[in-house]
Amino acid sequence: MVIQRIVEAQVHDEFLEKVKAQLVAGEIDENWSMYEDGSVRFKGRLCVPKDVELRNELLVDAHRAKYTIHPRNTKMYQDLKRQFWWSGMKRDIAQFVANCQICQQVKAEHQRPVGLLQPLPIPEWKWDNITMDFVIGLPRTRSKKNGVWVIVDRLTKSTHFLAMKTTDSMNSLAKLYIQEIVRLHGIPVSIVSDRDPKFTSQFWQSLQRALGTQLNFSTVFHLQIDGQSERVIQILEDMLRACVLDFGGNWANYLPLAEFAYNNSYQSSIGMAPYEALYGRPCRSPLCWIKMGESRLLGPEIVQETTEKI
Repeated sequence: MVIQRIVEAQVHDEFLEKVKAQLVAGEIDENWSMYEDGSVRFKGRLCVPKDVELRNELLVDAHRAKYTIHPRNTKMYQDLKRQFWWSGMKRDIAQFVANCQICQQVKAEHQRPVGLLQPLPIPEWKWDNITMDFVIGLPRTRSKKNGVWVIVDRLTKSTHFLAMKTTDSMNSLAKLYIQEIVRLHGIPVSIVSDRDPKFTSQFWQSLQRALGTQLNFSTVFHLQIDGQSERVIQILEDMLRACVLDFGGNWANYLPLAEFAYNNSYQSSIGMAPYEALYGRPCRSPLCWIKMGESRLLGPEIVQETTEKI
């Protein structure tokens, strides 16, 4: 286990040994502490010794593992800093990501949009207001799936990636929607989408009218109101390309992992991982063994506060 190896390697680090001595003598500030297992922590985060091989292994796990899938600099740093610390950590992460050949192949630089955005009002509760869109044109799988239905909660930014066939009828998609969205999160108050023929079909509109859900369609003059799902689609496409290039195989095999990696990684728009906003804490992973404790109940005020800070 990597955490145990870090604790054992601290014994051979000259700087951390000095910190231990200062902790015993009470000559160091309160940011530093020593746990019962003898490990040194900085602000509660495990200190990684100056061991190039160990740090590189940690960076590889945080970037190339199937439960992380090549995050960018900020996400990777925010995810790692939950539990680990070392001097120059942010610089090392930026350099590691810049040298990743897979990232160079699949990711493009994104420029700030021109003009003022016209955002929708902040939702009042989780999964009350959602956006959705389709990713189509993917290689056909053995089960004849060639698309992904992307559904995003506008408050927590948590998402579901549902494999589908572009030839699926709206009746089949409605059953999938009930099974994967309504079953888990209840009936949303509103849905934002583009004017895809499936969303403007009489069946879909009649179904949502019966469920009491309001449909909001983007227009050519206000495409930004569907920007949330469009951005998630860009991230999903990058993640699936990275998976196929790095691990091989079929994109559909990695779709559940991509969903977990996205939902469990830091999002700058809310200042935390979507799972943390949805459940009160990020989910445990092999890289981040979070201890059980009290969960925080988060509502729209946390998003409003984060937005004001940004």
